[in-house]
Amino acid sequence: MPRMKKLSIPAAEGEHHSQPDSVRASRYEDGFRVLQGNLEFVTYQENSSFRMWYSDVPWRYENHYHSAVEIVLPQSGWVDYTVQDQLYHVHKDEVLIVPPQVPHGLSMEQGSSRLLFLFEPQILDEMRDIRAASHSFSRVFYLHDFSETHTRIRELLEKAAESYRSQEAMWNTVCFSCMLQIYALLGQEYVSQRSLRERRQENVIETQVISTAMNYINTHYQRELTLDEVANFVGFNRYYFSRSFKIQTGYTFKDYLSQKRVQAAMELLMHTKKPMHEVAEESGFGSIATFNRVFRDSKGCTPTQYRTIYGEY
Repeated sequence: MPRMKKLSIPAAEGEHHSQPDSVRASRYEDGFRVLQGNLEFVTYQENSSFRMWYSDVPWRYENHYHSAVEIVLPQSGWVDYTVQDQLYHVHKDEVLIVPPQVPHGLSMEQGSSRLLFLFEPQILDEMRDIRAASHSFSRVFYLHDFSETHTRIRELLEKAAESYRSQEAMWNTVCFSCMLQIYALLGQEYVSQRSLRERRQENVIETQVISTAMNYINTHYQRELTLDEVANFVGFNRYYFSRSFKIQTGYTFKDYLSQKRVQAAMELLMHTKKPMHEVAEESGFGSIATFNRVFRDSKGCTPTQYRTIYGEY
């Protein structure tokens, strides 16, 4: 695979780099890197969802996040990673795995080189055992003990790199098969063998955090509320928070928020004569149309019908 070289490209029409949310693109010999604010849109070759970047050029990359899993394997020297304010000094042959949606930045000095792998995690989510232990996999893995498992994972990354470079038939599938084997090894060595006490402690902490999140939603449901806002409030990344919330409550964040708003609307419909647009607004719905649709889907009748049946007036 040819060396990655940064080339300048003109800003898109209407793009202003002084604005933090403008789209910025950098072109390399094998693709683009596209940023909007701190969000990176990872690009892939046609009919693939796996990318590898090689670089031996001194490099500093600002704090960012993306939907892809990111794995770095230094080939010489070291790469410094900052992940949620934690610094990792990743040396040659060590491995760092950063989960999706987690803010991170990196830098590499003169004389160092690295392979960087990016892939979309949906195929991992389909594995039921991985999904069942999602909270354990939604953390950074820093492999630097050079154990048998660490060595095997490094070999699988090198196999994926070889397949990516060769572009052999079904190379994308070969690369993903390596990733699945890596996650199986992570699960066997670094997840399954964690002490019961440690897991219980994590569960207690998660329960407390999700309870705090539910209280926050119950207090602020009347205004526009996003998954990112609530996740930031409790100190979780959105990907980890979304999974934990579903496990702890049985609801997705969106469904829980909708049900809270429907319950608030039911109280107003039963105990007040407020017009529908006020009921919708005070319950946190952005429009009458959304209010009617969500209420009907939840209760099997329109808000007007509900008031007619259960209203006190």
